[in-house]
Amino acid sequence: MLVLRDGRVLLPEGKLIRADIVVGDDGRIAAVGSGLPVPVGARVLDASGRAVLPGLIDLHTHLTAFEQDTTRLGRESRVALVAAQQALRSLRAGITTVRDVGGYRFVDIELRNAVAAGITPGPRILCAGLFICMTGGHVHYIGREADGPYEMRKAAREQLRAGADFIKVMASGGVERGDESIDTSQLEYDELKAAVDVAADAGTVVVAHAHPPRAIKQAVKAGIASIEHGTLLDEEAAEMMVERGTFLVPTFAVYDYIARSGPVVLRERATMVAETKRKTFLMAVGKGVRWGVGTDSGGFSPVESIVDELVILRGLGLPAAEVLRRATSFNAELAGLSDTGSISMGKRADLIVVDGDPIEDLTSLRHVVATVKNGVVFDWATSPA
Repeated sequence: MLVLRDGRVLLPEGKLIRADIVVGDDGRIAAVGSGLPVPVGARVLDASGRAVLPGLIDLHTHLTAFEQDTTRLGRESRVALVAAQQALRSLRAGITTVRDVGGYRFVDIELRNAVAAGITPGPRILCAGLFICMTGGHVHYIGREADGPYEMRKAAREQLRAGADFIKVMASGGVERGDESIDTSQLEYDELKAAVDVAADAGTVVVAHAHPPRAIKQAVKAGIASIEHGTLLDEEAAEMMVERGTFLVPTFAVYDYIARSGPVVLRERATMVAETKRKTFLMAVGKGVRWGVGTDSGGFSPVESIVDELVILRGLGLPAAEVLRRATSFNAELAGLSDTGSISMGKRADLIVVDGDPIEDLTSLRHVVATVKNGVVFDWATSPA
């Protein structure tokens, strides 16, 4: 058993209170309260003067899709090694669950399985397998190309056969290639609907990379669960998302990273995307679109950029408590996870201990001193990563 003693615990309603947390041998929270007795034999983690929060959840990562050379012999081995490091860094950053929305040659699935088996430390990982795109579409060089409903159904089934938890499709162009535009839709409705039908039959969902209004509207109409990026979202698309319950993962931080330090040919475009996204996101929030937090980390930005993402959201005028709720309990709901995301009895003990007060200053999340995942403690003071 484990007891986190005398921390300032973030409750689901967004308040910090001084309390103890008792974690059972099953890795779940057994009690939350002040002055709780310490069970015999329990490990005690002193959290005095520190904040204790639910573990952060990143809904848009790429722990393995950073490798563009698809031909070099043994490349998967190198990717696996770097991906394991990325997973450990994620845990060190206080991230206890990630949704990996597209990987390299199914290394993401093997990484997920290795973490779950205790072979290597890392967050809980939900995987999409390979991105599915049109022939020559966005990041086709590490994706699965498919044209037409028949090929889309086959491609989606291939990902599920490989062990994917959900499906990821590329419905538009993106930022990282100079020869394509984010204005361009790249998959048609019938192709998107085919993927959604396959996923639904398997009891899961499809998420879509989509920047322009046409791609977003087609994806929403097809039954896509979430729109990733959504930069050029217009009012009609936002209203459709509200009506259908489609949620948005805006991914701000990656574009700020590219604008500052990415390839020179991409900086101007990334700056435009970042500026536009802030306006369309606030419009979507005003319309009532449900939204979650994701970073698009792993390629241009590091896994630690989740703090940058939260700071950007706070800078848009959103309260810090609300931003934290989105990155924890709300993200858990959007990911279909009912047993994590908040500090309450019966939930998995996915927790972080940080120096400072994240309600007053979100950058205190850069100072994670311990991460608890499913009741297992990673004390970074004694085992730095």
